[in-house]
Amino acid sequence: MDERVNRSNMAALKTGLALAVFVPAAAHAHEFSGSHGTVTVDWEADNISRVIASGYGDSFGTEAWARKGLPELVEVEGRQCVQGSYFLFDVDDSFAFDIDEAVRITFEFDRTRSDGFFLSYDQNVSAENLVEYVLPESDEVWQSHTVLLERARFANRGESGTDFSLTAPDGTWFGDPEAAHKIVLCDIRIERSNETLAVNAEGHLKLAVNDEHARATPVRIGLYDQTGRMPLPSGAAVTINNYEDRTKQIFLRNSHGMIPHWPHENRWFFYIDGEYGTTLPAGDYVLVVSKGPEYHRVVRNVSVNADRATAVEIELERWMDMPEAGWYSGDDHVHMTRTPNDNASISNVMAAEDVHVTNVLQMGNPYDTHFNQYAFGKNGRYRAGNHALVPGVEDPRTAVRGHTISLNIREVFRPADRYLRYDEVFREYRRQGGMSGFAHVAGRLFNVERGLAIDVPLGVVDFVEILQDGAIETELWYDFLNLGFKLIPMAGSDFPYLGAPGSDRNYVYVGEPFTVDAYYEALRAQRTFVSSGPLLEFTVNGMPMGSDITVSSGDTVNVSASASLNPDLEALDRLELVVHGEVVASADNVTAGNTISLSHALTIHGGAWLAVRAYGAEQTIAHSAPVYVTAGAGFENPSAVPTVAQRLINKLQEFETAEADETQELEAWSVAENLGAMLTEQRVAILERAESARMVYARMLDSYGN
Repeated sequence: MDERVNRSNMAALKTGLALAVFVPAAAHAHEFSGSHGTVTVDWEADNISRVIASGYGDSFGTEAWARKGLPELVEVEGRQCVQGSYFLFDVDDSFAFDIDEAVRITFEFDRTRSDGFFLSYDQNVSAENLVEYVLPESDEVWQSHTVLLERARFANRGESGTDFSLTAPDGTWFGDPEAAHKIVLCDIRIERSNETLAVNAEGHLKLAVNDEHARATPVRIGLYDQTGRMPLPSGAAVTINNYEDRTKQIFLRNSHGMIPHWPHENRWFFYIDGEYGTTLPAGDYVLVVSKGPEYHRVVRNVSVNADRATAVEIELERWMDMPEAGWYSGDDHVHMTRTPNDNASISNVMAAEDVHVTNVLQMGNPYDTHFNQYAFGKNGRYRAGNHALVPGVEDPRTAVRGHTISLNIREVFRPADRYLRYDEVFREYRRQGGMSGFAHVAGRLFNVERGLAIDVPLGVVDFVEILQDGAIETELWYDFLNLGFKLIPMAGSDFPYLGAPGSDRNYVYVGEPFTVDAYYEALRAQRTFVSSGPLLEFTVNGMPMGSDITVSSGDTVNVSASASLNPDLEALDRLELVVHGEVVASADNVTAGNTISLSHALTIHGGAWLAVRAYGAEQTIAHSAPVYVTAGAGFENPSAVPTVAQRLINKLQEFETAEADETQELEAWSVAENLGAMLTEQRVAILERAESARMVYARMLDSYGN
């Protein structure tokens, strides 16, 4: 018969089934800190070592946004309770750590101020476990609700090293910002089943992964036992800077409800630098090895024998070699706090995803910065082979007029008295040789259309981030192209907030040799496409994406395009040619192969912008930068100008009455108190720039009739 014990602390078993009894605490919390807005709440309970709240957070499938209801301690009928919208709980490691068993947790609420809650927790075989619970109707003040956690782990894998979380209804990312966002929790009781199996025998695994040149190479690793559980990574795994946490493991998050591609149901993984050693319970395992979209994935069964060393060597095979053809990938949007001592580990993470240029962004709001970089310009760059880290900023950044990104800058420019004058910031970074644009266009977040409406016609916007979190948004980008504005399409993971590093990326044609400066020069020239998997080729009259071509009206241009997709990700579905945003030709994957080609002859009247886009069968996508063709006029779309220009004029009018809405600010704990006053002080200057933009649109209306 199997002996069942707690892996972490044998002495804790003497308690048997343990209860966590409410203990009154001092009615205060510490100050918010970090990009999560993390705060420790002085509320104690048996077998709970810490209670933490966040203004924004994500753990085990929860995406919480405490737009209202920041934490406080309240008294209910003489009892101290904790009130707020998002709480995380760190189970005492001496009570339970790295277990694998059923656990019951009973929560007691003040029912008069709590309607229900979302629960997420650390489970052995599932990365995301968000479940909603609605409290039954009751006239009583006190109401208890018991939840059974199947295969609970409690290995400190959540935000700030926590194990489970509670979130109020409408306290999630897509919740109603006008809702109360509160729960009032007054007691917790935790009961273990003590069913965790003892580890009776162990062996050693020694893993070596080489690239196609027989050189050790960083990779992403998944390692799972026969029950689907991933053993905790050893110290040999690469450290990941995840928000303020330094961890050895993360998981692939759902993207818009779609499960990311991964050949195992458990989506927890870690990184190695090419070599890895660990001691494991003896048994059979599934090993998954990946290195971005250009390499074949490896899935292998591995047996670890008791009291023996098992050596496993993996030789990766390339599916496609884009650098050999002069193409190098980049992620425009990664957040990791970085000191010189972090460079090697961050570089290994990005090399494991085969991202050649990582834009590591210091993130700011009007009053704080997070994910700070130790230097900017060339002194802040770090290069290992053909993989480079380059510092940049996501700043300025408000929900008044959107979040911005500036890349390849020499020094940070943050004019406190003119923070909302984005155009000044963009001009300064352009003077430095950098490039600027708007983030989160893919999600149309944080009133980004306002920012685009005012800054694009001023000629200071270089790019728009159209691909992120596995989703693409082209409408706003197409609108500005149709008005005759050139904007570079960009893609970024926004790690750690959204995708895994490199999940969405640009490919840039640099040629040889690869240098960081050459990468940005080619990106500025729009020799690029965005992709979450498919790889594109696209020419018009033999000229590459980003080109300007002049022809005579009535001439025919010849389009040649192809798309390819690693079959380990998914099947390729179709390839489309778009002209002024409309599909004019397409090719489907009728053979279930991984490459689709398209040729098309197009007659040009006046001018046009042309681009191609490719879709995988389920979720991957790619989109090229345009080729701009003129024939006696610009490349704009005259038929679209009146509608688009008028809509953007209407959008500019919002600045006359726009308010600083703290419910839309991710960091409300930092900006809510003073952002309204800042907007009032700077509104006149914003309206002056809006009027300049309006005049540009008005001239377009005059030219094309309305």
